[in-house]
Amino acid sequence: MIAKRMSATAGLAVLAITAVACGGSDPPPASPASEKTSKATPDRPKPKQRLSMSGQLGSLDERKVDETFNRLMPKFRACLAQGASRMEFIGGHVRFFVRIGLDGNAKWAYLSESSIGDRDTERCMLGAAKSTRWPLPLEGEGQAQKGFDFEPSPDVREAVSWGPERVSKPLASARPKLGRCSEGAHGKYRATVYVQTDGTAMSAGVTPPDERGETAAVDCMVDVIRAMKFPSPGSWPAKVTFDVD
Repeated sequence: MIAKRMSATAGLAVLAITAVACGGSDPPPASPASEKTSKATPDRPKPKQRLSMSGQLGSLDERKVDETFNRLMPKFRACLAQGASRMEFIGGHVRFFVRIGLDGNAKWAYLSESSIGDRDTERCMLGAAKSTRWPLPLEGEGQAQKGFDFEPSPDVREAVSWGPERVSKPLASARPKLGRCSEGAHGKYRATVYVQTDGTAMSAGVTPPDERGETAAVDCMVDVIRAMKFPSPGSWPAKVTFDVD
């Protein structure tokens, strides 16, 4: 059983990895060099963030977009603290993709990448991004992206890392149901799951290929995955990420 509990407010260290305020219908591929993970604590200086601009859609003020994401950080941390109250070792990488209307409101938002592994936490973070006021784009709607790594407290024992081959058999059995979830929102879905010592899913999160799969398809897949029976990881929970399709 879990021996130590982390603080609900100060137990997670966060590192901003990449930031993009851009236009266009598809997010640019992530640069391996820009996605390196490093440890950071709230007491250390924040790392520098890099932004790039593109004018395929409306243009955005990169400084104001960065400031908006920075203002959201306390809300993101609060979402993670809620998740940590249930699973102290929660953490992982996320990348937000936000479409911004001419009025500065988010038309939609989804996580193009996430290894958080908890739908409630991911939904909480997306809710914060959707409800905030964004800078006004010029000459059309704008798109903003930004990636973060959220690390568990160093005092917490992390979940055992599994490769996707460990869940190949239960995943094969569940594919028909998972396939029905994505009807009307096809593309590549990716799941992250925390597996309890008895082989049940403690929690699960799924990233969609675009904004169309963010609600119904993702929620459906999470329900299917949470009902799956996985191999036992032994005496400590495991964490695994795998492609759904």
